[in-house]
Amino acid sequence: MAFGKRVSTGQQNTDRRRSQRQATDAVGEILTPGKPPQRCHIVNISAIGACLKLPSVFGISNSFGLRAFGRIYNAHVVRKLPATLYVTFR
Repeated sequence: MAFGKRVSTGQQNTDRRRSQRQATDAVGEILTPGKPPQRCHIVNISAIGACLKLPSVFGISNSFGLRAFGRIYNAHVVRKLPATLYVTFR
Protein backbone atom coordinates (compact mmCIF):
# COMPACT_ATOMS: atom_id res chain seq x y z
CA MET A 1 0.00 0.00 0.00
CA ALA A 2 1.45 3.36 -1.02
CA PHE A 3 1.29 6.35 1.29
CA GLY A 4 1.15 10.05 0.48
CA LYS A 5 -0.57 11.99 -2.25
CA ARG A 6 -1.71 10.10 -5.30
CA VAL A 7 0.11 11.01 -8.48
CA SER A 8 -1.08 10.07 -11.93
CA THR A 9 1.06 7.51 -13.77
CA GLY A 10 2.62 10.02 -16.17
CA GLN A 11 3.70 12.44 -13.42
CA GLN A 12 5.54 10.21 -10.94
CA ASN A 13 8.90 11.97 -11.15
CA THR A 14 7.76 15.60 -11.33
CA ASP A 15 8.68 18.00 -8.54
CA ARG A 16 5.55 19.36 -6.82
CA ARG A 17 7.27 22.06 -4.77
CA ARG A 18 5.89 25.60 -5.03
CA SER A 19 9.33 27.20 -5.22
CA GLN A 20 12.54 26.14 -7.00
CA ARG A 21 15.22 24.82 -4.64
CA GLN A 22 18.82 25.93 -4.97
CA ALA A 23 21.54 23.53 -3.79
CA THR A 24 24.11 25.26 -1.62
CA ASP A 25 27.16 24.53 0.49
CA ALA A 26 26.67 27.49 2.82
CA VAL A 27 26.96 27.76 6.58
CA GLY A 28 24.22 29.48 8.56
CA GLU A 29 23.42 30.18 12.20
CA ILE A 30 20.34 29.26 14.16
CA LEU A 31 19.40 32.18 16.41
CA THR A 32 17.33 31.44 19.50
CA PRO A 33 16.79 34.08 22.22
CA GLY A 34 18.85 33.37 25.35
CA LYS A 35 21.09 30.81 23.62
CA PRO A 36 24.36 31.17 21.70
CA PRO A 37 24.08 30.89 17.88
CA GLN A 38 24.32 27.34 16.58
CA ARG A 39 26.05 26.72 13.24
CA CYS A 40 24.32 24.63 10.61
CA HIS A 41 24.97 23.52 7.05
CA ILE A 42 22.38 24.73 4.51
CA VAL A 43 21.85 21.86 2.05
CA ASN A 44 19.32 23.69 -0.12
CA ILE A 45 17.23 26.84 0.07
CA SER A 46 14.28 28.39 -1.76
CA ALA A 47 12.14 31.48 -1.35
CA ILE A 48 9.84 29.59 1.04
CA GLY A 49 12.11 27.20 2.98
CA ALA A 50 15.35 25.31 3.48
CA CYS A 51 16.93 22.02 4.47
CA LEU A 52 19.46 22.30 7.31
CA LYS A 53 22.00 19.74 8.57
CA LEU A 54 23.23 19.84 12.18
CA PRO A 55 25.14 17.49 14.47
CA SER A 56 21.93 17.14 16.52
CA VAL A 57 18.52 18.82 16.51
CA PHE A 58 18.03 18.19 20.24
CA GLY A 59 17.04 21.40 22.03
CA ILE A 60 16.18 23.36 18.86
CA SER A 61 12.82 25.12 19.16
CA ASN A 62 10.15 24.95 16.45
CA SER A 63 10.61 28.65 15.59
CA PHE A 64 13.93 30.46 15.31
CA GLY A 65 15.90 32.96 13.28
CA LEU A 66 18.16 31.63 10.54
CA ARG A 67 21.08 33.92 9.68
CA ALA A 68 22.27 33.18 6.15
CA PHE A 69 23.33 35.06 3.03
CA GLY A 70 23.45 38.42 4.83
CA ARG A 71 19.91 38.34 6.19
CA ILE A 72 17.81 36.74 8.94
CA TYR A 73 14.88 34.48 8.01
CA ASN A 74 12.01 33.67 10.40
CA ALA A 75 12.14 29.87 10.23
CA HIS A 76 9.50 27.39 11.41
CA VAL A 77 10.22 23.67 11.58
CA VAL A 78 8.11 21.50 9.25
CA ARG A 79 9.97 18.23 9.75
CA LYS A 80 12.62 17.22 12.27
CA LEU A 81 14.98 14.25 11.83
CA PRO A 82 17.93 13.33 14.11
CA ALA A 83 20.42 15.51 12.17
CA THR A 84 18.20 17.37 9.67
CA LEU A 85 15.67 20.18 9.89
CA TYR A 86 13.23 21.10 7.14
CA VAL A 87 11.98 24.66 7.68
CA THR A 88 9.61 27.09 6.05
CA PHE A 89 10.04 30.87 6.10
CA ARG A 90 7.28 33.21 7.26
